[in-house]
Amino acid sequence: MASTVGREIIGQSKPVHDMLKLIARIASSKTNVLIVGESGTGKELVARLIHDSGPLKGKAFVPVNCGAIPENLIESEMFGHKRGSFTGAVADKPGLFEAANGGTLFLDEVGELPLALQVKLLRAIQERIFRRVGGTEDIRVDVRIIAATNRDLEAAVAKGTFREDLYYRLNVLLVRTPPLRERKGDVHILAESFLKRFSDRSAKKLAGFEPAAMAALESYSWPGNVRELENVIERAITLENHDVVTFDALPSGIRKAHAAASGTPKADAAASPGAPFISIAHPDFTQGPIDLPTILRDVEKKFMDAALTASGGDSSKAMTLLGMSTETPKGGRERKPK
Repeated sequence: MASTVGREIIGQSKPVHDMLKLIARIASSKTNVLIVGESGTGKELVARLIHDSGPLKGKAFVPVNCGAIPENLIESEMFGHKRGSFTGAVADKPGLFEAANGGTLFLDEVGELPLALQVKLLRAIQERIFRRVGGTEDIRVDVRIIAATNRDLEAAVAKGTFREDLYYRLNVLLVRTPPLRERKGDVHILAESFLKRFSDRSAKKLAGFEPAAMAALESYSWPGNVRELENVIERAITLENHDVVTFDALPSGIRKAHAAASGTPKADAAASPGAPFISIAHPDFTQGPIDLPTILRDVEKKFMDAALTASGGDSSKAMTLLGMSTETPKGGRERKPK
């Protein structure tokens, strides 16, 4: 199978299939790889898959988020330091390059590196040689470099914020992680996988998704990609009181987006701030027959109450909103919302 549940890539769409074919072709080498893609598309997962699918499997895989380390500490983190080289350096300390020796160094968000460090990084990548901060000895390592970024590095090169020579040194092999909006059909597969994972971790055992909920998930654009979908499913399971994930358990942004796309009654309610939702649980026949007449009466009452609220308590207007006749039938009484 081919997104990012556990440590596997899940999905059956063509973009995922093409990406996996490329990974299979390049994993056997130790050539540098640049992974580009939006946040939340699983770039680190792809890097780990490349590492685990090639000759370095079982060797060190050392990830570093280049944007999360303070600029004044990043050189020491990358290359290590000698005792006394700066305040607080009370002992020799190896860096991440040494930790990854014999394996893979994964430079996540490499576009965040300051220019001053890019020069030193270029030499370390080209020559596999560096010096610790405050040191005089050259240290040689054998590492494969996999870098990743959500930035347009070519544009950064044009602006002078990223070195051109470093860009080409990193971009020997290029892998693009597709955004979720391009992965037609994968949302359903991913949502079901996340549902099973989070249900297994909690006391709730949800059976699936009501049709309206899945339709909303599949029509959403997912700017936060797979990571956003994962968080949405975890949230829905936490909040859900039914045996399936319902439309109402989804975040308001997804419900409103579905409203704009579908114009369904439930979506229209989501598009109006403060409008109530009327949810019908997916029927569960595992406990025996259901009481359909009672369920229908409950639904009818909810719609009548909503119509009375919308009409300001005017029963005639409420009947009109519900598409019901206000004429008194022969030999009977006028039916009014209760």
